[in-house]
Amino acid sequence: MKNKTKTYILLTLVLGVWGAIGYRIVSTINPSGPDMVQQNFEVSFNPKTNTEVDTFSIQVANRDPFLGTLLVKKKPVKSVKKQAQPKVVWLPVLYHGTISKQNTKTKVFIVSISGQQNLMRIGQIINDVKLIKANNNNITVTYKGARKTIQKT
Repeated sequence: MKNKTKTYILLTLVLGVWGAIGYRIVSTINPSGPDMVQQNFEVSFNPKTNTEVDTFSIQVANRDPFLGTLLVKKKPVKSVKKQAQPKVVWLPVLYHGTISKQNTKTKVFIVSISGQQNLMRIGQIINDVKLIKANNNNITVTYKGARKTIQKT
């Protein structure tokens, strides 16, 4: 009878295991849906109005954050256009030399203007030609605002 008891015990265990497997298969194929309770919500959306305005200002950085040196702004170069002076038609002016007295240091210069020889001192004006400076080799004269240096001939 010992053998029969073991067989009955094993038979009940096998039937229990196969029953559990069968139950899982059947419950998976025909699932029972969850109970859904429908709730009625009254939904209204009222956003909050933000009355504060976020303001900020940008300020110039005076230092380089990496090097620690001061930043220097380059000032724009103002270009000044010179007014073009009209071309001056010069009278024919020639420099011939100097005359001076032996006892004095004042010099008189021989200048030919439009073919006429004149004796001139520094600062003297003849025919709108003014003698500005002079030495033994050249003279500087102005005529209608234009300046010119003339060599000795």
